[in-house]
Amino acid sequence: MPLKRHKFWTNITGVFLMMAFIVLAVRVGRIQLIEHDKYSKLAKVQQCKKIELPARRGPILDRNGSKLAESLQVGSIYADPTEIEDVSSVAYHLSKVLKLNSSKVAKLLNKDKRFVWIKRKVSDEELGAVAKLSLKGVYIKHEYHRFYPNERLGSHVLGFTNIDEKGLEGIELSFDGVLSGESGYKLIVRDALQRQIITPDAEIQLPRHGNTVVLTIDANVQRITEEELEIACEKWAPSSATAVVMDPMTGEVLAMANYPTYDPNHFKKYSPNARRNLAITDCYEPGSLMKPLVISGVFEQGIVKPNDVFFCNNGTFEIEGRILHDTHGGHGNLTVSEIIAFSSNIGMAKIGMLMGNEKMYRYLNQFNFGERTGIELPGEIGGIFRPLKQWSKKYSLISISIGHEIAVTPLQFVTAFCSIANGGLLLKPKIVKSTVSNNNEIIEVSPCPESAGRVMSADVARSIMNPILIKVVTEGTGKNANLLEYNVAGKTGTSQKIYGDGGRYSHEKYVGSFIAYAPAERPRICVLVMINEPQNGAYYGGTVAAPVVGEIIRRTLVYLGEEPLKFKMAMQ
Repeated sequence: MPLKRHKFWTNITGVFLMMAFIVLAVRVGRIQLIEHDKYSKLAKVQQCKKIELPARRGPILDRNGSKLAESLQVGSIYADPTEIEDVSSVAYHLSKVLKLNSSKVAKLLNKDKRFVWIKRKVSDEELGAVAKLSLKGVYIKHEYHRFYPNERLGSHVLGFTNIDEKGLEGIELSFDGVLSGESGYKLIVRDALQRQIITPDAEIQLPRHGNTVVLTIDANVQRITEEELEIACEKWAPSSATAVVMDPMTGEVLAMANYPTYDPNHFKKYSPNARRNLAITDCYEPGSLMKPLVISGVFEQGIVKPNDVFFCNNGTFEIEGRILHDTHGGHGNLTVSEIIAFSSNIGMAKIGMLMGNEKMYRYLNQFNFGERTGIELPGEIGGIFRPLKQWSKKYSLISISIGHEIAVTPLQFVTAFCSIANGGLLLKPKIVKSTVSNNNEIIEVSPCPESAGRVMSADVARSIMNPILIKVVTEGTGKNANLLEYNVAGKTGTSQKIYGDGGRYSHEKYVGSFIAYAPAERPRICVLVMINEPQNGAYYGGTVAAPVVGEIIRRTLVYLGEEPLKFKMAMQ
């Protein structure tokens, strides 16, 4: 009987073992055949770790290849909280060498995560101190940090990036996709103790580094422009100021500067107003700067000639119930050329009225006022140029003739004025010359010059307007820009600022401007300087802006190797 019972239980056990084996075999078979991918992925997650290989953001260069922005490799500190045994000790040591709050570090290390940043993009000294500590669960990761070697130089053009090197303003923003590149990765295998196992066939995807953006900006011209603008701002204490230097023959921007300015390496320390690129984001009434464009339209239509004479009423004139004053002294009879040279509002109003609303609108509309220029920078506005149907029958023609009822950005106006310098063509402004791949292959070259159309004849631009604008500088309101070395052709502008909801003009706040090109015989640069709300007893464009333009022109032409024409003529 016992033998029989033993045999029974042996059979039962065998059956159970057989069934267990079958279940196990089915389970193993299912894992191997059906759920293979699932468990392979799970094992890979536990054993393998994907290490990011960051892409280096492409540099920004000036037209001569000088670096204006670049990315440098730096170290960042991170931790795996699951590997840290003594949180308090690790937090204490890290906070000491990294100058962090110990309780905040401890809070990070207590998180239920495998990865937490402790401090990103640290100094070499901090990196060495952390490495020397050899703390378990604390690691160093190499990243790239955006660096602007010239600090404030060209900051409003360049813009800046955030800590992850994403462009936030300027060229950094508008060309973010070109500059940013694409990160790669590397898979590393670890054992149960999280030690790295070296495998020769480790999966790796190399990063694609960002491409290069080459600007039309010349770093030396930019430096000259910023230095002279800063001197003027220290003297006149304006609320803001802007300067633009353009090649009138190509439309290329050689310099673009603003005051106040900032250092993009530490952009968070500055207010948003200091970071605004006023050359494209703000507009103002140009005042008398507008007179050469208006008068060129009058010449184009054959309404007047340079030597035609107009009576300027000795400085005070009532027209259509409105009192006009000449701010640069009362004049009697003036030729058309003298009206521009001495900036007579009365003379301009009389000439403008001869043109009529429709002809005036149609002519000025060619310059694309009221529209964005399309320059390769973010944040550009179009200014204000109202449709003809919104013009007042009595006053708009007079106002626009002297630079009111129209608002332009500094870039818009220097672009328009360059059409006189280059013989009548409106060129599209450019600030990007080309983009180049990370292996030095040219991706795209910006078309230059790119014409938006002819706005005046070459004869009017060079034979009539050029001598008039030279006269402004040699005899008229622009004398402070007159140079010993070069002939300068330009125009002053002084406009009252509008205040309040009633649209009244202030008698205390002005914008003083001056625009000029040189050498007048074969222009190489055109410079506009706008001084907003100057203080310390002066506000006329001929006083606060003309000297700045003159110095920028003189220094830039010397740098460009332009032979002083006046010296040459004196020696002949």
